[in-house]
Amino acid sequence: MSGTIEELLKVAYISLSALLVVCCLFVALRWTTIDIRRSFIPGFPAYRTYFALFNMKYEDEGGTEKLQDLVRDGIAGVMVRRTGQARDVEERLSLIGEGRLDEAGISPAISEIIRNLPEERSKVLFEAISSAGLSLLTFSPYRDSFSGVNEDLLWNRLSPYDLPPGDGNLAVQIMSDIMVPLVGADDGMTDRLRSIVAETIGGVPRELNTGDIIVTKGSIITPQIADLLRKQGYPQGNFPIRSMMVVFLLVPPVFLWARRNVILGWDSRKSGYLAFLFFIGIMTSYLSSLRDLTSLGVVSMAGMAYVTLPLRRARNSVMAGKGIVSLVFGGLGPLALGEIMSVGVMASALGDLLFKKIDSRSRLWLGMVQMGLVLGGVSLIVRWFFSGDSGILLTAQTFLGAILIGSVTMLLLPVAEVLFDILSPLRLLELCQPDHPLQKRLQIEAPGTYHHSQMVSILAEGAADALGLNSRLVKAGGFFHDIGKLKRPHFFIENQFGAKNAHDDLSPVMSSLVIISHVRDGLDLAEEYRLPERISHFIAEHHGTTFMGYFYKKAKKEGLDPSESQFTYPGPRPRSRETGLVMLADSIEAAVRAERENIKSVIDLQQIVNSVTASKVNAGQLDDTGFTLRDLAVIRSAMIQNLKSMYHTRNIAPIGDNNTAKSGKEGNR
Repeated sequence: MSGTIEELLKVAYISLSALLVVCCLFVALRWTTIDIRRSFIPGFPAYRTYFALFNMKYEDEGGTEKLQDLVRDGIAGVMVRRTGQARDVEERLSLIGEGRLDEAGISPAISEIIRNLPEERSKVLFEAISSAGLSLLTFSPYRDSFSGVNEDLLWNRLSPYDLPPGDGNLAVQIMSDIMVPLVGADDGMTDRLRSIVAETIGGVPRELNTGDIIVTKGSIITPQIADLLRKQGYPQGNFPIRSMMVVFLLVPPVFLWARRNVILGWDSRKSGYLAFLFFIGIMTSYLSSLRDLTSLGVVSMAGMAYVTLPLRRARNSVMAGKGIVSLVFGGLGPLALGEIMSVGVMASALGDLLFKKIDSRSRLWLGMVQMGLVLGGVSLIVRWFFSGDSGILLTAQTFLGAILIGSVTMLLLPVAEVLFDILSPLRLLELCQPDHPLQKRLQIEAPGTYHHSQMVSILAEGAADALGLNSRLVKAGGFFHDIGKLKRPHFFIENQFGAKNAHDDLSPVMSSLVIISHVRDGLDLAEEYRLPERISHFIAEHHGTTFMGYFYKKAKKEGLDPSESQFTYPGPRPRSRETGLVMLADSIEAAVRAERENIKSVIDLQQIVNSVTASKVNAGQLDDTGFTLRDLAVIRSAMIQNLKSMYHTRNIAPIGDNNTAKSGKEGNR
């Protein structure tokens, strides 16, 4: 058992690993062939013209920066009073008044000229410079000027001292050097003020409406344009390492969820088929994305799922596949992601409606095309909602693509059937044809068994329709459930046609072995003729582990001490509702056929149907099918209706004892 579990887990992990490799390859392929055409690279010319996909408001960084620069340029400088400078001027003037020229910073050349003057003249000169300069320190035009003093002002201040022209020139020259401007620009404060004022300028608001041009083809993509494109969901032309990381993180749980909800309880070896379904979705999504129709890839996956899987499993596989396709192609932007998700949801809801009854190739193709058209319409609506882009050309491409994908999917069905032993409606139709080699053999070699199988199929198919099951599968299962009787047809009562019963010359033990062996013989024929595995389930399970009491009692009467296991079918018991239906139909048809001469009214039919159903329930043969009491009531009602149609012309006697029925049902079947 542990080896089997390990083998199944190995198959699941191999399928998952292959799916991961495929997903990463298609992410890389998408980047090299699609993203490069659609993506942008900051600082390089735009590959195409980019349009806004949705309305948005943003701050125009370039406009904001220009406005801030304009405000900064409007501030020439922050003028401050240099109090320290005024003290220096006052100190130097005082030193000159005291004749301390060197300490006052007077140049040596001028100092030498002044020392050569008569002492009286130099004192007058010192006094004039000191007094005139100190008076200017309190003079507003000088105190508040950032350009200093001019010579006219100095001559005006020196005029009261009546200096000789030469001394006056010396005084003006010295004072021009000392009387520096007391007001000047503070670079630090200027920069701070410019920054403060610029910060008070709010961002320049801009509005981008759906369809507006963000950047034209060939224009350089600036940092701001690149930011807008990113916010609009356009991919940047970097290798999609993040997309691959997302694939590695999220694909495994999605796949394992799908495996649990799609595969387990059906056939754990079908993990490869689940991965194949997802591969089909990824492949067709990639091909359709070359024409900007990414979401149509879901059409093929959904169509394949709904025609090969039961409804619930198909719906779960589509939901999981939609998620995986979104992970691989969601990097194309919010438009592609929105289309994939919307189309996937619609496909999940639409599949059962379109593929519930497929009875011909034309109806299957029509269902595929209808699904493609509806999902294509959903894709167009989503595209129009996001970008307003739904022109005639795009509409035509979408619908033509949907029809093409639906048609190509039909071509993939035989591949899935061969590789994964999958049953599609077309395969079931072929199996139900009377010209199938095994059916032709039954008609010729075991005509009674052929007729019995036809009746079982009718009964089981009607009940399957009433329960909403796959009636085509049930019908095919009914056709082939007894093919093992081809090996020894004359040992079964329906093929004896009044001849001597072959079991009269056999011991009860040998008779039971011959009858039980038709199950194994049927499985051998199924393998020889390459019947699908799900059809083989009907062969193996249609008797379950039923005990053949008739031959057992006969052996006991002959004085034998047989083991009950010699008279019990090997099973397994029916493990699905479909095989359970065929078991009931098989037993009911045999019982009714055995009592056909004694059936007089509908009540007689009801008694037989109720008796056979109760015996199977009490024996636990239907425990693994999941039938509810309501299901059993529906089955009984449907089979009684079909039996009424089959026997409505017969005028036969009342029912005999139950032993006769059992002899016909279990003795020679």
